[in-house]
Amino acid sequence: MKGVAILMVCRHNICRSPLAEGILMHALKAHGMQRMVKVDSAGTHVGMAGQRTDERARKVAVMFGVKLKRGRSRQVVARDFEKFDYILAMDQDNYQDLLQMCPDELVYKLALIRSFCPETEQPEIPDPFYGSIKGFENTYQLLDSAVTGLIDELRRNVLR
Repeated sequence: MKGVAILMVCRHNICRSPLAEGILMHALKAHGMQRMVKVDSAGTHVGMAGQRTDERARKVAVMFGVKLKRGRSRQVVARDFEKFDYILAMDQDNYQDLLQMCPDELVYKLALIRSFCPETEQPEIPDPFYGSIKGFENTYQLLDSAVTGLIDELRRNVLR
């Protein structure tokens, strides 16, 4: 069984993508799939690489029992398009940024993370940075439902 590598991507890699990474790692562990899937996160516009994950994202993760990696923000780089099987954007702006960076022959790896939600009315994960902790809680819920759909996809079509 071949493993799979997934990259979660938002703008600055300090709110949504590290939270998505943590939620996915938590879900993979719960399903006994953690050894089959490599997960990382990055940003399309990381001005100062090495920033810590936003404190509100860390608090919300703790509230839901999800452990976030102690990693620091990093920029999407060219080798990511070769290295990862799925490169999942949080919103349309992130997706468009990735399209600009991605070699044409690897565009098939790109998707919006919410595309894994079969009954979604909200195709994007809004950036909670300028809001309150409630926005981060909403972000968590949206990501959690997307991760559930992603896990189903992996079990059905990739990790059989």
